[in-house]
Amino acid sequence: MAKVTLTPQQQAVVENRGGSLLVSAAAGSGKTKVLVERLFRYVTEEHCNVDDFLIITYTKAAAAELRGKIAAELTKRLAQQPGDQHLKRQVLRVYRADIKTVDAFCTALLRESTHLLAEEGQRHALTADFRVLDESEAKLLRTRVLERTLEAFYEELDPGREQLADTLGAGRDDTALAELVLELYDKLQSHADPEKWLRENRAAWSELTGSFDETAYARELLAGLRRKAGHWAGLLRSAAARTEGDEALSRGYGEKFLTASFSFDALAKSESWEGARQAADAVVFPRLTTPRGRSEEPAVVALKRVWESAKDEKKRMDALLDVSGEEAMEDLRAVAPAMIALLELTETFAEQYRREKLRRNSADFSDQEHLALRLLVAPDGGPTELGTQVAARYQEILVDEYQDTNEVQNAIFRAVSRDGQNIFTVGDVKQSIYRFRLADPTIFLEKYNRFRSYEEAANGEERKILLSKNFRSRREILDAANFIFSNILSQEMGEMDYGEDEALHFGAEYYPERHDCDTEFHLICARQRSGEEDRPVKKLTAEARFVAGRIRTLLDEGYPVTGEDGTLRPCRPEDFVILMRSPGSRKAAYAQALAERDVPCSFEESGDFFHTMEISVVMGLLEIIDNPRQDVPLIAVLRSPLFGFVPDELAALRSQQRTGDFYDALLLGEDGHSRAFLAVLRSLRDSAAHLSVRELLSEIYRKCNVLGVFGAMHRGAERKENLLAFLELSEDFARAGRQGLFDFVRTLREQLASGEAAAMQTTHASSGVRIMSIHKSKGLEFPVVILSDLARRFSNMDFQSSVLVHPQLGLGPVCVDARRHIQYPTIARQALERTLRREAKAEELRVLYVAMTRAKEKLIMVHTQANAGGRVADLMALSDCPVLPEAVDSGKCMGDWIMLPLLQRSEAGALRAFAGQNSEGRFFAEETPWTVCVHDGLQFAAPAQQSDAAEEERAPQREELPADFAALSYRYPYAEQTAFPAKLTATQLKGRAIDEEISENTTLPPRLRNLCKPKFLAGKTALTGAERGTALHLVMQDLDFFCEPNEQSVREQIEKLRAQRKLTDEQANAVDVRAIVRFLRSDLAARIRKSKQVEREYRFSLLRPVRDFSSLDADDSVLLQGVVDCFFEEDGELVVVDFKTDHVSRAQLDERAEHYRPQLEAYSMALTRVMGKKVKEKVLYFFSAGEEVRL
Repeated sequence: MAKVTLTPQQQAVVENRGGSLLVSAAAGSGKTKVLVERLFRYVTEEHCNVDDFLIITYTKAAAAELRGKIAAELTKRLAQQPGDQHLKRQVLRVYRADIKTVDAFCTALLRESTHLLAEEGQRHALTADFRVLDESEAKLLRTRVLERTLEAFYEELDPGREQLADTLGAGRDDTALAELVLELYDKLQSHADPEKWLRENRAAWSELTGSFDETAYARELLAGLRRKAGHWAGLLRSAAARTEGDEALSRGYGEKFLTASFSFDALAKSESWEGARQAADAVVFPRLTTPRGRSEEPAVVALKRVWESAKDEKKRMDALLDVSGEEAMEDLRAVAPAMIALLELTETFAEQYRREKLRRNSADFSDQEHLALRLLVAPDGGPTELGTQVAARYQEILVDEYQDTNEVQNAIFRAVSRDGQNIFTVGDVKQSIYRFRLADPTIFLEKYNRFRSYEEAANGEERKILLSKNFRSRREILDAANFIFSNILSQEMGEMDYGEDEALHFGAEYYPERHDCDTEFHLICARQRSGEEDRPVKKLTAEARFVAGRIRTLLDEGYPVTGEDGTLRPCRPEDFVILMRSPGSRKAAYAQALAERDVPCSFEESGDFFHTMEISVVMGLLEIIDNPRQDVPLIAVLRSPLFGFVPDELAALRSQQRTGDFYDALLLGEDGHSRAFLAVLRSLRDSAAHLSVRELLSEIYRKCNVLGVFGAMHRGAERKENLLAFLELSEDFARAGRQGLFDFVRTLREQLASGEAAAMQTTHASSGVRIMSIHKSKGLEFPVVILSDLARRFSNMDFQSSVLVHPQLGLGPVCVDARRHIQYPTIARQALERTLRREAKAEELRVLYVAMTRAKEKLIMVHTQANAGGRVADLMALSDCPVLPEAVDSGKCMGDWIMLPLLQRSEAGALRAFAGQNSEGRFFAEETPWTVCVHDGLQFAAPAQQSDAAEEERAPQREELPADFAALSYRYPYAEQTAFPAKLTATQLKGRAIDEEISENTTLPPRLRNLCKPKFLAGKTALTGAERGTALHLVMQDLDFFCEPNEQSVREQIEKLRAQRKLTDEQANAVDVRAIVRFLRSDLAARIRKSKQVEREYRFSLLRPVRDFSSLDADDSVLLQGVVDCFFEEDGELVVVDFKTDHVSRAQLDERAEHYRPQLEAYSMALTRVMGKKVKEKVLYFFSAGEEVRL
């Protein structure tokens, strides 16, 4: 068997055993490949089974993808070793293996063991059939419970509660207080023991007796002050060094810079709050003396910027240190009663909410994790009996994307991994960008810093392996990312250093050598409104037009990218992605700019999913199935493409009954169209009584040919994918334990009305330049990445609350002095705000890292800045390699972070010149150069803003056209295409009547027919062979596969079909009963009976390229339609069955089967797209021979 080629580090990941293993896998390092290979090493060499492992991923899509990769690898190995019985057994086991999200694992554990959670004296308890609340429903329930909790809170006011209500919770109503409680409750859900956190913080606020220096707030603020003072001391010394050799400048500036730096040094050594206050008072800034006539020199201007920046920072320090330690403690004691009341109120709310969920026999997402942890871990921290049993199930626990773990999830992993002895975790902390979802990257970082290298660790000792070789991107991309992050990422600013171990190392040797893949940085100077420029180009417009123009240029040049076959090809719009921190409304401007350049684009507007025609129609149909006496959805469905009522028909119906519901008027309709619709509606309403919502939707799709109708429309593939996504939504609804059509429709309508409907994401291949957020791009890769909107300022929304929350520091409130009507931040709040801001910026650094590492072959970064010259000059004063952590902290946007080190490169001369700096001595070039450009925003003015002269110059000149007599003999070059049908049946390969019936109006090639007398003249009573075949197919549509396999039982079913008028007398007499009995006794029928999902006479419609059916060289598509006789699910995949009534001998079976192969391929392709499942097998069953042939 061919060996998978692995690097030494990847090989170590696959083979290393003997203890907890942490794999730090950089972007594009092949972590999924090594995870799969490690699993198969266990299977093949240690004879484990794939279901001996618990594999955790963080999304359902990732779990499904990973299961698919494991199944594909298993298939590949079986093909190489077909006689390996152990591998064969894994084929079934892979689909029952525990490859799931944390939520799914916890849900399954709870449903198995909810009885262990019951407490004595408790009125309600969770049962195994509990329902999982979706986020919108849980939010609504929390709001209702909190309203009741607040009512009780106001009825029993004490001084602390009054203070809380009158100050922090003050407003026109109690909304502010409710938001405080909900915010605190939500943030506590990532803790393993929220109740313990509340108790500990209540105790801390109750015992404010020591000095300020003993508090965590003082320690945090002092650490920050020392850090900043040391930064400015170093920066001033560096500036002083630049004056050496210039006596006048050294005397007037250098010596004074050194004096100020020494006083900052003293502040940086402060050990106490009072010591810091005294040191700050001693910081001096002597008066600078500028040498005569040199005030405008770039070097002098740069020194002045450093000096003024240092003085500004000193003012900010003074504002913080203006409060003495005793005053700080007085403020804390003043707000302590309100904080204790807030903690008690939150604890009461949490308990009331818990009881309400138990009463409803329901749980929300965070409940599942906390209750699972309670089942697994005893109060003393040891494993419970169940915890020991669950841990014993698994050979090893494998956790993917471990950097996104939170505290409670990590505790669960430890509980099921025998106290961390057999856990394999893989992730990249540099890509941890979900702190807003309560992910805690410090869990990964703590292990990363503590674990020893696998080469040094003893047996059983915790160890780590680094995968730093990147197999995704060209060297230019990696060098750019390494340059930026080695200079701006540090332990102080970013929570980790970026050294050789963390750097990306080039591994994609398959890329051909090129010299046109430089990383690009473009600074666009946006003009502001002034006397000279009263109509400046907006920043967004200028940036969007520049990006569109750059894409257009690359497309026109045929910029080469590596194709799927490894060779270079000209780039296409689909190869580009525009990444932004938060696209939002910016998408429209970019779409317009791209349209101006004739560049197609695509982006998801998830909020519009429910307003698409196909989803609106299906939702309307569900509403009238539930209650047809709703005029708006009823008329919408009647007018839809599914039923096609025209306005005149609706008017005629209403004229029969001018009052009452439209449904009553419809019931009076005597035309065939109305009766047909009512028959379908009655049938669906009958089905709704006993089917789940998912099953009902499947029935609607089948009976109304929903996928076929909408799939044949413009953008049909996207419409079909939307419909399938809606089907998946109904499955999620059922998985949450909720049942019933009314509940489904009501919930969706409430969510849409409140704007809280789930964002539906489809995976339809985009047909143009993609525009997406950086978060959505995580895990993806693109040939050309354009990173724009770099001037977007970091958000301050998380720091607006009157009480900040931090997992370690606790609560940070403002202090409200009601007597003086003033509000100011307490020292506790300032400590929390500084800490939270630093953590938020560390997250933004990781977001930037994710964005830059999405590119495979070219990275283009675009930064648009108003007053760009001044900002670049400010950054020049802080620029260095590496950039000092406090300089990074001063960055206001991602563009600042990129320019801080970039200004040191020789290629950035245009940036330095733009800032008035022309020196070259301090700047250097790397082996892989950048392209750095500066643009004037006026270059991208809208056409309406350009001069009339330019407009006239571009206007085409009208002139008389000469007569062209050759045009009279013109022959249309696409005449052949006009003769090709727009619709074909799948059985154009071998026609069946039913396939041709659903493809009405299809133009078929002419064929000669044998002329014969009609039956009424010929007196003929016997059916032809084709008619007998049709009769047999009609029986197979409704045959009970579970009936006794004997002639009597089959005849009874045929008689039943005759009685129901599904068969004529002639057809019933002509059916080959023995052939059906042979089928019922066959292995194929046995397999069908074992399946939980069997579908018959399944109609489909899909668009296919015309080249699939003709030698025409055209890009057109053909609508392919057909009906699948039967398919069933087996081991999570589909088996397609086609019944054949041809009279063939056994010797002719293989030849005839090949004749039908294209037809079966068409059926398989259709089912794979519609059902979203792989077709594992295609079977032809020949009734005349009683044999099946597998293709």
